[in-house]
Amino acid sequence: MSTTANDKIVKNERIAGRHIKHSPNVRIESAVERETTFLVKSSTPFVSAVKKIQRSLDKFDKSMISSNSRSRGKTKYQNGEYKKVNYIVVKGMGKTIEKALSLALYFDEELHYQVDIITSTVKVLDEFREQVPEEAKQEFDDGDEFNDSVYRKRSVSSIEVRIWVKR
Repeated sequence: MSTTANDKIVKNERIAGRHIKHSPNVRIESAVERETTFLVKSSTPFVSAVKKIQRSLDKFDKSMISSNSRSRGKTKYQNGEYKKVNYIVVKGMGKTIEKALSLALYFDEELHYQVDIITSTVKVLDEFREQVPEEAKQEFDDGDEFNDSVYRKRSVSSIEVRIWVKR
């Protein structure tokens, strides 16, 4: 996001305007990371998250591959860069921390996986669009849209749960 002449960075004052939500800057770079990282959202159902994480763990479990006759396509997860995978990562920020912790406890207590929990703080940038009266909007007749954005940095709690693959 680049700032323009109308953009302001503000600290610690109440902003009257509309909050524009942006997704967190979480980049999943490689195919291996894509297969081993699960991002928890507030709308993610708990049971669906458990099933998806369990499927990911089963892909990398060697004992499941040798005992299951339907696992022909899953042998690719035992070779190359996938061989280095030791754990599945579950990430949550803000209000999804509780759901990520519930998943960690479920895999630890019920399914007996080794689980590590790492907490951190992430800096995020909020954008607010100020509400402009109609009279002020009519003054801009040159085709430019009146866009006065205010940006605010804040810290959000984050959690990373590592669920170790049984090998």
